[in-house]
Amino acid sequence: MSRFSEHRLVIRIAVSLALIGILLWRIDLGRAGEALFEANYVYVVPALALFGLAKLLVARRWRLMMSTFADLPLGPLFGILLVSNLANNVVPARIGDVIRVQVPAQRYEISRARLTATVFATESLLDGVAFAVLGLIGLALIDLHGFPTSVFWGVLGLVSGGLIAVVPIAHLKLQEGWQCRGVLARLPEPAQRFIETSVPHFIDGLAVFRHSRLAAQAVTLSFCIWLLEVAMFALFGLAFGIHLSMPAWMLIMVAANMVSSVPITPSNIGTYELAVAELVKALGVDAGDAVAFAIATHIFNILWITFAGFVAMWALGLSLDDVFSFGRKKDAPPGDDAAMGDPAPARP
Repeated sequence: MSRFSEHRLVIRIAVSLALIGILLWRIDLGRAGEALFEANYVYVVPALALFGLAKLLVARRWRLMMSTFADLPLGPLFGILLVSNLANNVVPARIGDVIRVQVPAQRYEISRARLTATVFATESLLDGVAFAVLGLIGLALIDLHGFPTSVFWGVLGLVSGGLIAVVPIAHLKLQEGWQCRGVLARLPEPAQRFIETSVPHFIDGLAVFRHSRLAAQAVTLSFCIWLLEVAMFALFGLAFGIHLSMPAWMLIMVAANMVSSVPITPSNIGTYELAVAELVKALGVDAGDAVAFAIATHIFNILWITFAGFVAMWALGLSLDDVFSFGRKKDAPPGDDAAMGDPAPARP
């Protein structure tokens, strides 16, 4: 580990401890301990089952995004998704999302540009749409004083801006010789070749925004994914005797996932507990129960992701080289179609 990485890890751990300190300062630790001890953990089993089903639908949506340029089996994609979730919990800077590009690119010889478009552009926008809609519905049906409603309007604005930018790109038709015009013509030849291949492939990865049928299916899957997580949080609430309305659980789900998407601390420890506990308290739940709920949901989700991720690594036969090697495959000679990222039959 480099000195910069060590310093960054120390800072992240310090921030995590500081946030945990703030959380402990604001609650009755004894009451939170009682809530954790007295909880009915029977509800955790169906809650985690719904969590797993939601992840399976994420893999199904990912397969749908790639359906115009590759026909990949759902099982391995589900496994790669689980490994990426594990990496996001362990490694900073959401390296797991890079793994979702790297592993299919190596195993199935798919263009990294196409995969990058599906993971970083298409999926992010679809999730943003679902979060903004569910969050605003929750706020519209609940009178929640002091909650920063501008966050959801900000998300909606970002998503709208992203769609305005991406949808025209998805419909872009490149004319012959486009890479040899304007500023591109002045670039070195290797850079021109890279752009000539990557840009059309990236546009291919945005196919969901080009075909109305795919868009409808992807949006439907997105709402199903996050509504399953809403139900998961509601079941966790029952474990602690917390009874809230469905719009309230929508807000909790959106807040929990938005916090988890920003890797401020290792495994988001501290940031997750503080944000979720404060929101649950604002919804009228006892502070001790709110903190216990936040701690339990985070711990069980981390355990599920860790266990499922390691099982998926074993099932896929993934090594560290498979996950972290970013070079071109040695058996793909320069100029070969597979090396350039054209679809190829899946390997057994």
